[in-house]
Amino acid sequence: AVVSTQSTGTNVSNHNPVTNYVDVRTISHFAQLEYRLGDPAKGSTMFENVLTSYPGRLDLWSVYLDKTIALADNEQTRLLLDRVVGLKLPAKKMKFFFKRYVDFELSQGDKERAERVRELARNYIETSDL
Repeated sequence: AVVSTQSTGTNVSNHNPVTNYVDVRTISHFAQLEYRLGDPAKGSTMFENVLTSYPGRLDLWSVYLDKTIALADNEQTRLLLDRVVGLKLPAKKMKFFFKRYVDFELSQGDKERAERVRELARNYIETSDL
């Protein structure tokens, strides 16, 4: 957004990275509150909207996954994990999310799906420039 200042006649941009960071944190906190005390669907929508603008915010992905796992919504959790392991991230970050995915599948007792995720990780390693 651009704001016109009448005293100087210049345009000043409202795009402030610090302000945006605070806004994202605030939205994240409200989304978490929706999961805990309100409507989880609203919380999910809030996370989705923020992640559309900031797909590289791994802290948001992680919190979103935590909340979805806590709801025991396995299909939604799998969809989120599929999305996050499909991102172009540094190898160390990808390792973290692949491990989370495998651990999630093992906690659900699904060894076949865990093996499928391990195969995805192997493919990632083979096709990426590490």
